[in-house]
Amino acid sequence: MKKKKNDIITGSARNAKGGAVVVKSSGSPVYIEHLDSWPDDVLGCEVEVTGTIVSKKYIPDPVVDEDGAISQGAVGDQDVLENARWKKL
Repeated sequence: MKKKKNDIITGSARNAKGGAVVVKSSGSPVYIEHLDSWPDDVLGCEVEVTGTIVSKKYIPDPVVDEDGAISQGAVGDQDVLENARWKKL
């Protein structure tokens, strides 16, 4: 089995509708796989997160119902950090 490389990112720990994210200095979010929200003592802090960044469908596409109402969602793939480990900076 081929070992995946570890990626290290730093940024602000934030909560988004799709789950916990790290907002990088560029402003782009990276979702933390399997983490719905940051613990209160980490939320809003600068963090360093290690794992494997992949681009994949993480947030469901929006759906339009028969009345034309559009559900929340995101079109396309998102950057997701798998097997994440983090620490506050």
